[in-house]
Amino acid sequence: MKLDVSPTARALLALELVQGSPGITADRIADKLSVSERAARRYVAILREAGIPIESVRGPYGGYRVGRGLRLPPLMFSATEALGLVMAVLDGHHDAGDPTDPVGRALGKIVRALPEPVAAQAEAVRRTTALAPDRAAARPDPGTTAALV
Repeated sequence: MKLDVSPTARALLALELVQGSPGITADRIADKLSVSERAARRYVAILREAGIPIESVRGPYGGYRVGRGLRLPPLMFSATEALGLVMAVLDGHHDAGDPTDPVGRALGKIVRALPEPVAAQAEAVRRTTALAPDRAAARPDPGTTAALV
């Protein structure tokens, strides 16, 4: 990790580590952030002071995890942005329309998080997209697609 990262950025990186690896220890956080174990515990304390429910368990199988009640603000996409994202994913990964494909599952999560009118348009594009016979063919503009859907 870069040495010039701010303490705030390190605290947010610590949150990302705790969210991604429930049960992570202060030693492991310190290793990932290239800081001391004491600094890692300090970043967890900063997160707690900010109201983020970080729970800790002591002992050989202990560590940190995010407790109940954490609500991160939702991403807000316009219809054009959402359709552009769906179209880009489908263009780059044709199996993204398949809900059993890992990229398809991720795209489904994004679509479910969108406001209903935008999600309906994005899902319609996702369901009806077919493989382009020519990869070099012109791609439709997301704004035009939003107007048509």
